[in-house]
Amino acid sequence: MKLILSRIRMIAFMILADLVVAALVFFLLAHWLRDLDLYIRIIGYIIAVAFFVAVILTKYLLIYRQLGRDDVTGGNNRRQFERLAKNILSGNQNYVMVHANIDRFKLINDSYGDTTGDRILKSIQSIIDDELRWDEVSGRLMADNFGILMRYNSIAKLDERLEHISERFSELSDKNGIPYGIVMFYGVYVIDPEENLSVGALLERANLGRKNISFNSYRVPLGIYDEKDRRRMNRDRELEKKMHHAMSHGDFVPYLQPKVDLLSDQIAGAEALIRWMDPDEGIIYPSEFIPLFEQNGFVINIDIFMFEEVCKMVDKWNKIGYRIIPISVNLSRCHFEVPEFFEYYEAIYEKYDIPQGAIEIELTESLFYNDLNSLNDLVNRIHKLGMTCSIDDFGSGYSSLNMLKDVKVDTLKLDRVFFKSTEDDARGKDVIKSVIRLAQALDLKTVSEGVEITEQVEFLRDMNCDLIQGYVFFKPLTITEFEKLAFS
Repeated sequence: MKLILSRIRMIAFMILADLVVAALVFFLLAHWLRDLDLYIRIIGYIIAVAFFVAVILTKYLLIYRQLGRDDVTGGNNRRQFERLAKNILSGNQNYVMVHANIDRFKLINDSYGDTTGDRILKSIQSIIDDELRWDEVSGRLMADNFGILMRYNSIAKLDERLEHISERFSELSDKNGIPYGIVMFYGVYVIDPEENLSVGALLERANLGRKNISFNSYRVPLGIYDEKDRRRMNRDRELEKKMHHAMSHGDFVPYLQPKVDLLSDQIAGAEALIRWMDPDEGIIYPSEFIPLFEQNGFVINIDIFMFEEVCKMVDKWNKIGYRIIPISVNLSRCHFEVPEFFEYYEAIYEKYDIPQGAIEIELTESLFYNDLNSLNDLVNRIHKLGMTCSIDDFGSGYSSLNMLKDVKVDTLKLDRVFFKSTEDDARGKDVIKSVIRLAQALDLKTVSEGVEITEQVEFLRDMNCDLIQGYVFFKPLTITEFEKLAFS
């Protein structure tokens, strides 16, 4: 925004300067021509005006084109891309909108630096433009995202063209000839001319198509927007419209899912889970709104709300004299985009009287792909307050043993993916055994979540897993239900 305002101010100044120059030129011209014949003077004025207008138009055409250029790639920026795409689509031919995103580009930036990263983005834009026809256009939308408007014949032909472009991306390498490993993910929306959507809406639908990416059906990682995506998009907009109202009117409510100690079969902990109690719809489950809130950043509000609700609840239990049952709360990776975000948590925690170890912060496994030093600092601050922390969803992604070695967490939560087919899967059972034994060797508690059948319980009991969280014992409960169960 600052860059746009700066350019507007620059253009305004240039226009003013041009007007001053024009006035001066015509004053001098009138002085030079004052003694000549009227006919000659008129011709002179016409030639001068024509020349001056031509120079000014050329100058501002170049400026206009420059305003449409992306500062990093030199190609079209988003505004210019949308303008050109709109003009092309007015012809009412068959086109497809492609939303392209570089997979894990942050790793490339971290490994090679921002300067090299920008150079790669410029090369990618150049390759895309080089592969487009005269009636197609592309541009960088933001960060490592590109929009491409392409002629459409069939998905098979589109897949073939995108494969050729991706092959050129894969050839990009450093000065030693080592490939950067560029992999592009493509979301596709086949444009229906009858819908008359804005280019922004077309890009939004293409971007939604990336959620349907298939690695087996096409030559490239490609996903196609469908009617289900449209319903999902409309639903997301509906939820976004009322999320702030829901927060201010107390429609978000914490539930607690008990964790059972396998030695005593007693409740030894719980995880705080949010529910949306909508006055019109009834209960809305997290699987419907949390992914949306992670995208739009509202999950930060949810996390802080849940943390304070748990602090209030534990403080109340402590004053009543109930036994300490550790309650865990989730911390989304979105917080790491906010500088010094944990200060909010520290301020909330210090408002209440919380016993040592009564609250646990669950850090999702994906956080551990970030800077481990920063993560270790966070873990130390959590411990300093008197809380514990765990790695949530361990095994749902690409778990690294380094993170267990380097980050001093207290608990390891095994993701439900471990327990989907372990009854007859000897190999899967061996993996679970190894993970639990490793955790024990590192003096970590283990929690198995998503456990649903008794055979899994007995297997985990034999493996000396500490706690189980799952429907096999308890579904998520209201706070009142939990209190009756745990403290009566």
